Amino acid sequence: MGTSNWQNISYCIELIRRINPSSVLDIGAGFGRWGILSREFLEIWDSGNYSDKWNCRIDAVEIFPGYLKPYHSYFYDNVFVGDALKFIKECEDKYDLIICGDVIEHFEKKEGLKFIEDCLKKCTYLMINIPIGKNWEQGEINGNKHEEHKSVWKNSDIRKYPHVKIKNFRDYISRKYSVALISDRKIDLKSEYKKKYGRHFFKKNFLRNRLNLTRLVKILTKDK
Repeated sequence: MGTSNWQNISYCIELIRRINPSSVLDIGAGFGRWGILSREFLEIWDSGNYSDKWNCRIDAVEIFPGYLKPYHSYFYDNVFVGDALKFIKECEDKYDLIICGDVIEHFEKKEGLKFIEDCLKKCTYLMINIPIGKNWEQGEINGNKHEEHKSVWKNSDIRKYPHVKIKNFRDYISRKYSVALISDRKIDLKSEYKKKYGRHFFKKNFLRNRLNLTRLVKILTKDK
């Protein structure tokens, strides 16, 4: 299929921007959604970098060659064709962020749990999009046997990790799915924004844009 639900896109972009990674691994890249959006909102949004000389390393893993098109080589630094289970075990690099967009359910449950553990060894943050519950039966699609759903997941399967943030969504036919952000450290979604935009970024914009206190912000920050 190579694509997925859209209701979670803005939330995931916000997480990616808050993390502000210098390196990203997109596992199960498919159409390339997360590579394209990561490139746009990590490179172009703030700096307008259209130079083709990217500052953030974004790699992809995709098991089905039929999903890969010439544009993938533009948005991704490296595209690895192969089995994600094997790739993550053998990978010697560590990424700031690994994205698994609708990947885990394609493994048997035991394999999926081990895969999450292996990913956490290779990244600071792991972002997972995953169907929740039993209403997500799926077999081979477009000649790709790897599209089959082999396991059923609950949020409790993910909550067992010590540092995790979960948000629930519903697809267009009201099936439940979740976005989970997992780390082996305390999840901090503010420090990178403060480094980029300044210490009082959130407070200033709350006063300015929620309370319409622009003049007060100028006085407090001596912003004339």
